[in-house]
Amino acid sequence: MDASPGASNGVSTVTDSIGLTWRHWLYFVLITLVLLADGMEVTMVSHTFPSLAKEWGVSVGGGITLVVTGGFIAMAVGALVAGRLADLFGRKSVLVSATLLFAVTTALGATSANFTAFTAWRFLACLGIGAVMPTGITLLADLAPARQRASLVAAGYAGVGLGTVVGAGLAGLLIPTGGWRALLVAGGVVSLVLALLLAFVVPESPAYYAAHGAVDKAKQVLARLAPGTDLSAVVVAGPSDDVDKQEAFAVILSRRFAATTVLLWLFGFFSLGTQLLIAQYLPTLLQQPVPGLTTVQSSTIVGTYGFASVVGGLALSGILARVSRYRVIGFALALSVVVALAIGLAPDPGFGTLLLLLTIAGLILPTAFGPTRNILATAAYPARVRGTGVGSTELCARAGSAVGGLVGGTLIGAGLGLAGLFLTLLLPIGVLLSTLAGLKFDARRSGADSIAGIRDEDLSLSAPETRAGALRAGATTP
Repeated sequence: MDASPGASNGVSTVTDSIGLTWRHWLYFVLITLVLLADGMEVTMVSHTFPSLAKEWGVSVGGGITLVVTGGFIAMAVGALVAGRLADLFGRKSVLVSATLLFAVTTALGATSANFTAFTAWRFLACLGIGAVMPTGITLLADLAPARQRASLVAAGYAGVGLGTVVGAGLAGLLIPTGGWRALLVAGGVVSLVLALLLAFVVPESPAYYAAHGAVDKAKQVLARLAPGTDLSAVVVAGPSDDVDKQEAFAVILSRRFAATTVLLWLFGFFSLGTQLLIAQYLPTLLQQPVPGLTTVQSSTIVGTYGFASVVGGLALSGILARVSRYRVIGFALALSVVVALAIGLAPDPGFGTLLLLLTIAGLILPTAFGPTRNILATAAYPARVRGTGVGSTELCARAGSAVGGLVGGTLIGAGLGLAGLFLTLLLPIGVLLSTLAGLKFDARRSGADSIAGIRDEDLSLSAPETRAGALRAGATTP
């Protein structure tokens, strides 16, 4: 690394110069496992709905829709609060707390004596689940070099898909033998172990320390990432005074970022809303009189769908290292149109046909809807406000999930089946394609259309006029 006395070496510059070390991969694995627990928990709960309907007489269009919709609202609140807290008190501390919250409350949900108690525990768990995604993604983005950031975020998000596989597998194994209560206890214990590993192994973001003036702590993390690196000439400083006085929300809604922020909110609303609508209701749709699959058959399809999403996410990760994020995401959304039409127009498909079609769908749909909002958001904001930017995007994403849960439950309750639901996906996919085009135009206008995205130093230059010039020029690839 160039550490000459005259060099301007901020946290992002040092992180980029270090490149990827084995410690990066260790932290990546642990954060990805926490995201896996997130996806696992959401999938597990969706598999409890048929059992709850039988045990307590809860209807899909009534109580279950209330749990799905209310849960997504709780996730939205958790995402917004956690994103701001991550910028104020640290990404790691908020992530560990959120993981502990949903681990404990998921396990306690197994003690529910009635549907009201189950709903209460579920809402508390969803607060933690909503907080995990923005803080986990933000911590991963802060620790990663800029050029590899989008790839690692996409690969990390693949953990959510792997969690779908694990959750579906646990459901197929535990519900027939121990019931839905055993499933919730198992999920809570797994998440609790991951929270403890995260607390003891993964460091806090050096960019967070630098933004809060904790110079020594920031350098300690940098030294931990690459032992033996000469940090004597590194300038670890937060933003200049006039920028530091701005609240994070004022920054992301400023003239520079306002259009990007609003478009990201819209993209998040429709992307996660569409993704989780499928994840929450797919087991129920598969077990309807048409196509009439068994619990084991539906669990097999959902598990295969989730495994395919992992493969798709990893493929996305590799491509993003070389190709513009806008081109990759646009292509994935175009393929989603083809998949939705194929499933929606398939004539009376049986188990074998659905297994094939939904495996293909798993390769494409979660890849297009899942990590894309976070890939776009982490590249759009500098580290000082990244938690708030990603968190506010996640708030809108979870709000979209709440609306999607309500709409999905209403449509299914009115008799819409699997084919009809997939045909309705054409509308949100069209909105996502239009929003992506707007984001690309805005990035090109501001000069931030690069693989790496906005660098942390773009809001931490010494002179206001120099900083403004950097914002106009956008990010530069190191």
